[in-house]
Amino acid sequence: MIKKVMTLGAIVSALTFGSQAAFASDGWADTRETAQVIHAGGSFFQTISDSTDVDWYVFRNDSDKSNWVFELQSPAGINYDYDWIAFGPNGEYILSGTAGDLGPGEIDAASAGGIGFGKGATVYFKVRGHASQDFDSRHIYAVYLSTW
Repeated sequence: MIKKVMTLGAIVSALTFGSQAAFASDGWADTRETAQVIHAGGSFFQTISDSTDVDWYVFRNDSDKSNWVFELQSPAGINYDYDWIAFGPNGEYILSGTAGDLGPGEIDAASAGGIGFGKGATVYFKVRGHASQDFDSRHIYAVYLSTW
């Protein structure tokens, strides 16, 4: 009986710890709920630590500017991409998209603007590896946000 309990405990422990990696790869901005705030004119430098890691950023527009561009500079030899999704002041879905992919070491960018993107809009950006081998915990990527 004790052997069965110990075996069951080992299985539960393995499943618990083994499953965490799928939900939180490195513990930094891994979900939309834990997104890193980025302000107009702001930038961040970060890494993608493994094939399941993603980094989320959020821009909350508190100005009268209604246009934005988000740029992602991948490290040399690595290809990162990003997706974005925008919500209006009342939480209503506005639009979403994926930045154009220019390949390893290049700058991918997307921009949007106009009606719905003004004061009170929220835009989330999700940075990810282009393919499962596109990650490197030693080389940083950079993101930049501009508004007008």
